[in-house]
Amino acid sequence: FNHGISFLQEGYWQEHYDLSLELFDLAARCALTNGDIVSLKLLSEQVIAYGRSYEDKLNILYLVTCSLAFSSKLPESIEKGLDILANLGIDLQESRSTEVCVQETTTLLSTRTDDEILNTRQMTDPTMIIAMKFLTKLES
Repeated sequence: FNHGISFLQEGYWQEHYDLSLELFDLAARCALTNGDIVSLKLLSEQVIAYGRSYEDKLNILYLVTCSLAFSSKLPESIEKGLDILANLGIDLQESRSTEVCVQETTTLLSTRTDDEILNTRQMTDPTMIIAMKFLTKLES
């Protein structure tokens, strides 16, 4: 991916936005996988600076959040994850006990049959899919 980025001409974020976003996202994912936090930081700064929408920046923000957790900066990772979820309209600051959440979920599921649950449409909204990734990361 770094080779692909090196072939981009000046003004690539304006001229080839989708390609640039994809290359930087994939290069950042590789950097995280290889533990190259410095490269991840440089790549993520580009996407955060030139991303056209918050949704376009979500994958990079997720990778940055993961890198914080992997770098033993768990409190900072959790705070960043909560801020991102809040920006997506998911507020987890409201304190509810686990028991209350389990009871609400049980009540909601009790109104559906097994077949209805198994045949529920798969989530397709990319913003909510990445929100679920953040929620999962916060849980683990």
